[in-house]
Amino acid sequence: MTALTDPLTEEQRLLLDIVWATFVEHERFPNFFHVAYRMRKHGHDAAKVLYSFPVIGHDQVSNGYRAVGWWGHGFTPQSDGPVYLTMAGLYHLQHDQMARDLARGLLAYMQQMTREQDRILDSPFDLPDIDVNLGDVLKEIDGTSPLLERMAQIADREWPGMRFNKTSLTGRLGALPSADCDTLDLYLADIAAHLSPPAPPEALSFTEPRALLRALNFLDVTYELVFGEALVIPPPMDRSSLLALDVGDEAAYNSGLVVLTDILRDFKVPGRSPGSGLLRLEEHLADKLPALDRDAVHQAVQLLDQIRVIRNSAVHPKPRPELATAHHALGLGFPVRDFTAAWDSVRAHAERAVSNLQEAIQSARP
Repeated sequence: MTALTDPLTEEQRLLLDIVWATFVEHERFPNFFHVAYRMRKHGHDAAKVLYSFPVIGHDQVSNGYRAVGWWGHGFTPQSDGPVYLTMAGLYHLQHDQMARDLARGLLAYMQQMTREQDRILDSPFDLPDIDVNLGDVLKEIDGTSPLLERMAQIADREWPGMRFNKTSLTGRLGALPSADCDTLDLYLADIAAHLSPPAPPEALSFTEPRALLRALNFLDVTYELVFGEALVIPPPMDRSSLLALDVGDEAAYNSGLVVLTDILRDFKVPGRSPGSGLLRLEEHLADKLPALDRDAVHQAVQLLDQIRVIRNSAVHPKPRPELATAHHALGLGFPVRDFTAAWDSVRAHAERAVSNLQEAIQSARP
């Protein structure tokens, strides 16, 4: 089972039923303003309920893949844009005969897409036309296509399984390399396996409270030996001391992230663009140190920059696909539940990355 098939909450079920009932009656998905008003009549915020549906693949598509999606700009539903169902939504409607028929037809459609790809094996030089017509597949199943329009609307948003053209009613496989499934359970399991990020790296232990401060000091000393000037601007003692303290709650965790991010941002690196001294560091070092292990520096800078992503999202909340990637890079679950362990992991990863920067500069000095 995947999170996509977990039982819905009362609010999620209500929203899904509102969308489904309109779709069945009108052969169109309702717009967000309509869904929002009806949910508000029941005392619910439609946008919050939409966000609450289990989601995967938001590193590829801003809204990700979930049972009920929406049209809009990033995480903000467009008032006059449709709120639509995916095949994950049909999974939660299997008590309804029409939902079962739609799922059966779309699964058969993707099975035909999977078979059609084999034509590439016989064409090593010219790419064959492997698009499959939805209407043709439905006629093969039952000789008629009474649900063609409804299937086309769901296919249009079913991006993990297919890329569909509503005008020509043709499509080919999407993110999945194959989709030869007889049931929704198997199909959704394949989607989850393909779109879910790899398990996060093991959270690093952090047993020495002063290790990160010491690593920053070693980096600063090495940089000054090579370039004749300081790199790290030490913050006031009451702020830098936070890097050596454990945290017990979200507020303390966020305070630590702010201090660490500010130190990295304020690195004294020549130039003005980008605005962060950390992000200017790689080019500066590569320009001055021909023997630099640039890959090592790039990896260290990129990892340290993930702290900025997490910090900015904590201080200025705005959901973004990069958040899952940033947490993964720092060995964190998303969202964070254990702030003590999360802070230890952030400090441990940061200490290792800062030490790698110091070693790269030390090794490349003339």
